[in-house]
Amino acid sequence: MNKILVVVRKDLKETFQTKAFYANIGVAIFVIVMLSGGIGEVIGTMGETEISAVQALLGSLAFMLSLMLTMLFCLYINAYTITMEKIKHSIESLLCTPLSLKQICLGKTLALFLPSLLLSWFFTFVSIIGINQFFIAPEFGRFIIPGAAPLVAIVVIIPLISFFISLLMVSLQLIITNIRWVNAAIMGAIFGVAFGLSPVLMFGPASWSILFVSLGVAAILALIAFLLFRRVTKERIVLSSKG
Repeated sequence: MNKILVVVRKDLKETFQTKAFYANIGVAIFVIVMLSGGIGEVIGTMGETEISAVQALLGSLAFMLSLMLTMLFCLYINAYTITMEKIKHSIESLLCTPLSLKQICLGKTLALFLPSLLLSWFFTFVSIIGINQFFIAPEFGRFIIPGAAPLVAIVVIIPLISFFISLLMVSLQLIITNIRWVNAAIMGAIFGVAFGLSPVLMFGPASWSILFVSLGVAAILALIAFLLFRRVTKERIVLSSKG
């Protein structure tokens, strides 16, 4: 585990030094402010008897915002570190260390997954608290939180989806030379997740059915990620870095 943490710390240090990290935080703040303002206007038109409707609205916002921010951070924060390492030919030096290939992959996956998840959680729950403070409490005289189903999905299912997306990104960068193909494959995976979760819009995030839909999406992602990971070898990595 200590060896994996060495890779995680190294990649996180590089992440916090990039402009993309702070640029994406700025984008997240802008999106949250715009969405919160729109939600606030909708809440202002609701009567005091529509608390259940407000809770459903908050559940939809929390689920979609958490998923969207996780994908945003996964895609742009440190997402192409391995490709840059291959361009600089520093990946070969990493392969020569006592670290195993699994330890390297897991370390790089966690370095991508952890900040993406923690930031998405932070911004999601801050937005819910802010909406309550500025719009719901003055209107209804109380704080309203999302229902149990969207909260469980945010805390349990979205992290699974985020982890397997991160593993997929790492594996693709390790074995594919052309960054355009990597980008196309990653975007395809993200659109696939969005399509797979589209039934959530039909059931509504307040429904427990979203857990089964989300688990199904996570299971498919896990299968694809692990099948791709099995194709990752040191020879493939070195050959792809020469392209």
